[in-house]
Amino acid sequence: MKLYILRYLLLFLVLPLALVSCDKDDPEPTKTDLVVAHEWQGERVLVNGFDVSDRPEIKDMLLDIKSTRLTLRRDGTYTAVYDQAGTSQTTTGTWEFKENETIIYFDLLGDLQLESLTTTNMDLITTVNRNNTSFDAKVQFVKKD
Repeated sequence: MKLYILRYLLLFLVLPLALVSCDKDDPEPTKTDLVVAHEWQGERVLVNGFDVSDRPEIKDMLLDIKSTRLTLRRDGTYTAVYDQAGTSQTTTGTWEFKENETIIYFDLLGDLQLESLTTTNMDLITTVNRNNTSFDAKVQFVKKD
């Protein structure tokens, strides 16, 4: 009888250890994993903290960010679909991370600083030169549903 009780006691002592050892932590996704996971939708453009996305001069200088859909692929290519003067445009090209994944380089745009990146948001900063004036523009993207 004591052997029977001893077996159950050992089982209850070993079972929690076995359950803990089976718990596997998923590795954190890399920045590449995050940017290629889905399509990105342009949300807004901020200049000095102000949303200037709907201003015509910004749409003329940059593009209509709210109409922009961006797909980055693991092979280093991208597709951007956006409206320009009421007409849908598609642009393809190449991209890559630079400087320890703090910069995204696009062949048509150059370097954009990666300010923040999560599973649902991507914020990029670029310097725009216009009429002998430079200013930083933050371009925000969100996960497209």
